[in-house]
Amino acid sequence: MKIAIIGGGIGGLATALAMTQAGYAVTVLERSNQLVDLGAGITLAPNATRVLYHLGLGPGLEETSVTPPKTEYRHYRTGAVIMRMMTKNFREIYGAPYMRLHRWDLQHAMITRLAQIAPGALRLGAHVERLEPRGDHVALAFADGRTETADLVVAADGIRSAIRESLFSPAPPEFTGFVAWRGLVDTADLPPHLRESAVAFGQGRHINRYLVRRGELLNFVAVAQRDQWEAEGWTIAAPLDEFLAEFSSFDEGTRTVISRPVRGQVFKWGLFGRPWLERWSSGRVVLLGDAAHPMLPFLGQGAANAIEDAMILTRCLTAETSPERAFDLYQRTRGARVRGATEQAARRGDRYLGEPNEDSLKGDEPGVQYAYDAVAGPLVG
Repeated sequence: MKIAIIGGGIGGLATALAMTQAGYAVTVLERSNQLVDLGAGITLAPNATRVLYHLGLGPGLEETSVTPPKTEYRHYRTGAVIMRMMTKNFREIYGAPYMRLHRWDLQHAMITRLAQIAPGALRLGAHVERLEPRGDHVALAFADGRTETADLVVAADGIRSAIRESLFSPAPPEFTGFVAWRGLVDTADLPPHLRESAVAFGQGRHINRYLVRRGELLNFVAVAQRDQWEAEGWTIAAPLDEFLAEFSSFDEGTRTVISRPVRGQVFKWGLFGRPWLERWSSGRVVLLGDAAHPMLPFLGQGAANAIEDAMILTRCLTAETSPERAFDLYQRTRGARVRGATEQAARRGDRYLGEPNEDSLKGDEPGVQYAYDAVAGPLVG
């Protein structure tokens, strides 16, 4: 069976690794001519790292990841600690560790692993413009005029998925009322007491900061309310002075951290919600990750759910007699869990409104979602 995976991000690469490991022939079609370091952090809970270990990536990622001893939630203006969460022994509790990583360290490890087990599977500069389902195969039309076929197609082309738009015509995205900024800080430029994980929040704004890459860098993501915003996409450069003015009421330590991004670079984007998609497949084309179920970042489970999708979809293909039956099993297995996470993420932004208090943070402790086992758990949820 010839499988085409559209998108060379985390979801697409996880799918390629899982399917190759299961014995399938895959090709990853990435429209960019080069995969580059976008300068961002990522948090992966045990439900995601369990899959990464199964795919042979765990030990290497441990060398560059950071697991902080605690995370503190603080008053945005005074810096006073509102709640302190000590990091538990997640490996002992859930059978897999909790990791905070530089996003490129994860993506590079996945690319390297794929090159080892499926040389040539990743094709850069392969921009798929159109799909045409044709019975027992799918025709792919590329931007350069080429065409080819595949037995099935996995669309992992992200939150603004062109495949989802063309095949399912969903309702347009709606602005959520939040705008986000992100950046990285070299910890060598910070005093020791600021090289830590913390969340400062209040009055509709919050800044989450955490260490990545062996503690050499500190990643921050800041969010604020807005009445209107149009641009979406997390590589939009933003003026540093505008960003600092937005968070000028925050405590001195937080202001120090965000004032020192690497090369002065800060990126800004609008957060948009999308309606739930009832079907993720059409014929022999199936959606995965953000293409299937876009998720706001407040839960920290977007990438984790894409990784889970990759493992479950692979297992469904192995368990069923046809791609169509496998896609149906995949959605039945994933639907309730992913919808619950998507709705929970949408609600999470409200906890940062108004005056900071411990009551608004209730329910933030890790729950049963960390115990989810995409590698060996049941296939029908």
